Amino acid sequence: MDISVQREKLEQAVDILNEQDIDCWLTFARESSETPDPVMKLTVGHDVTWQSAFLVTRDGKRIAIVGGPEGTLVRQAGLYPTVVTYDEGFAPALTAILAELDPRQIAINFSEGDVAADGLTHGMYLQLVAALRDTPYAGRLISAGPIIGPLRSRKTASELARMRKAIEITEELFAQVTAFLRPGRTEIEVAEMLHAETRRRGLVLSWEAEHCPAVNAGPTSEAGHAGPTEIVMREGDLVHLDFGVAYEGYRADLQRMWYLRSAAEPEPPEAVQRAFRACVEAIEAGRKMLHAGVPGWQVDAAARASLTGAGYPEYKHALGHSVGLATHDGGPLLGPRWPRYGDSPEQPIQASSVYTLELGTPTERGYVGLEDEVLVSENGADFISPVQTELIYVE
Repeated sequence: MDISVQREKLEQAVDILNEQDIDCWLTFARESSETPDPVMKLTVGHDVTWQSAFLVTRDGKRIAIVGGPEGTLVRQAGLYPTVVTYDEGFAPALTAILAELDPRQIAINFSEGDVAADGLTHGMYLQLVAALRDTPYAGRLISAGPIIGPLRSRKTASELARMRKAIEITEELFAQVTAFLRPGRTEIEVAEMLHAETRRRGLVLSWEAEHCPAVNAGPTSEAGHAGPTEIVMREGDLVHLDFGVAYEGYRADLQRMWYLRSAAEPEPPEAVQRAFRACVEAIEAGRKMLHAGVPGWQVDAAARASLTGAGYPEYKHALGHSVGLATHDGGPLLGPRWPRYGDSPEQPIQASSVYTLELGTPTERGYVGLEDEVLVSENGADFISPVQTELIYVE
């Protein structure tokens, strides 16, 4: 990632520490190529081998404690003005720095509800507690979730520029799908075409190639995270894709719908058109509820009520998730208050965050699934992708 983005995020972290009234944030890691902490993409930018501690304080200090061989690497990156190295053990350096800072709280990277804030392994936690055993700081450890959630959510101008470009490229590839689709094609052939084009252009898919894209053709294709199949497209089928590519590390995540026309049936049945309109209206109901400060469950509830109120079944997933460095970027969730989501639907949505709005329903001609991305502000949420409100017809 461009080092300028990491500088922006570290500056944001100081603002968030002050908002949350937290004195110090500590990211503790080792062998991060094997067990990476998700936040290190934003705040470190390279792997570490020995036990390493990266500290950010509310008054703007940035301190790195790393193994001796990695000191030059961290200094060259320039993100941490103070770099302390050790040879035999990290504990003396860490306890000395904490004694100098004397923080009231030390936020560390664990969270029950947010996987993006849960990068500290249990073994590393035990090492940290052992290092602090004879100090007052072992009793001052708290979750860094309230820091990492907003940090990942609040997109900077340079992050948003990358995300808009990822969306633009994904839309270009959807246009190629439109030209490629026809009766007789299989789901796998569509996926293979997209894979070949992404390779040709040197692009990175937003998630695993086995189900990026997800392709669903006709009523027998099961929507979800499974890979495309040998199902053959027929006249009168709906075709659904869930797909995205990354640009300079930032992901797009969009769903699009096509209808394969025939001379006998140039328009889909009215029941299919009605279901499509219901999905468009439900997404719009969610968008209208979305703004900074609202808990995510309320946004999901508005969309869910719109769809079920129109007579369609309840979708069995969240309405939306944040997007950024990861396709599912952590932080607050636009989801129902289901046990599997923990407290993430209760968290207030952050201004300058980007979310998907996605839902769907089965029909007699195939699954209707829509997904676009919105940028949240204090007053609302605006689409940053060219929102689909009409089926794309394929002759």
